[in-house]
Amino acid sequence: MQNFFDKWQPVFEVVVRLLGNGWRGNLLDDCPYRIKLTTPELKRYAITIREEKGRLAVYGFAESRQWRRNGARCTVSPSRGATGIADDICRKILIQAREDVEKAQEAEQAQRDRAGAGKIIKGMLSQLVKLDNWHDVLTGFQAENGLSGKITDHYNGYGLFVQGLNVEQLIKLTGVLKIYEYKRNKEK
Repeated sequence: MQNFFDKWQPVFEVVVRLLGNGWRGNLLDDCPYRIKLTTPELKRYAITIREEKGRLAVYGFAESRQWRRNGARCTVSPSRGATGIADDICRKILIQAREDVEKAQEAEQAQRDRAGAGKIIKGMLSQLVKLDNWHDVLTGFQAENGLSGKITDHYNGYGLFVQGLNVEQLIKLTGVLKIYEYKRNKEK
């Protein structure tokens, strides 16, 4: 018995020609249960086709680790011809493809910017304390006076966790925070 890819690949060779814009079947995707279509016009956008409940499920999405969206989805009867399948893909899938690709690229650029900012911050901190690798934080640190801790990066700013403080150091650190808060409020 023929697998899905072998059975439907000739039909989708016609579909990609009807779609135009350089669409082609991605032969590097070696899954026998689906067909993957890509185009250089929409970098990192893919359309996959697989069989679900006796119909062809067509799913278009931006391939990104930083941005998630459900993508566009439709089903097509297996009895439809290549022209009908291409029309459905154009009307139901490709209508939002460019927007999805742009949003994915923006999310990836924002991630690169955050990574660059993290490197700059680590460079500045390394001038003051010895940095350690900690799991799931921006960095860990150890000061010459025996204090250690971690610095975390959150959506609303950075966090600082310090351990090894004695009472005097705790009071001084809290005082520094209070003075900073006072100066910040005075500037407003």
